[in-house]
Amino acid sequence: MMTEKGTLPVGVEYEGKPQRDFELRPQLVQDSVDAVEEERAQRNESYLGVCVLAKQLTKLGDIPKEKITPTLLMGMYEADLGVISAAARRLQQRLARFSGADEAPEKGAAGVEKAGV
Repeated sequence: MMTEKGTLPVGVEYEGKPQRDFELRPQLVQDSVDAVEEERAQRNESYLGVCVLAKQLTKLGDIPKEKITPTLLMGMYEADLGVISAAARRLQQRLARFSGADEAPEKGAAGVEKAGV
C-alpha cells in the first residue's frame, strides 16, 4: 500500500507523551462514507475533514489505530495539521503519477491535443 510518512513538529499528546511519527494512506471512498455518517460531520465540513483524516492515519506514534479518532485529532495543533495536510497532498500527487492521471495529453505537430490518446 502506498503511504506517506512524516514527523509532527509538536505532536499529539497520548497518555502524557507527545506522539509525533505518523503514516498516512490515500483516502478511500469508504473513509468519506463513514465520515458522513457522523452527525457532527453532516453539519460541519471542517469536522468532516478531521473524520476522514482519522481514517487515513494508519500510525500516529504509539497510539493504537482504534484510538486515532476525530476527538483525539481535535486536540492537534495547527502546525501539526499543516504537516499532515502537506503529506496528504504529496500522497495524492504520487497516486496521480502512479495512475498516470497527471500525464499531459499527447499533442500533434500543430500543438493540438490528439483525440483518444
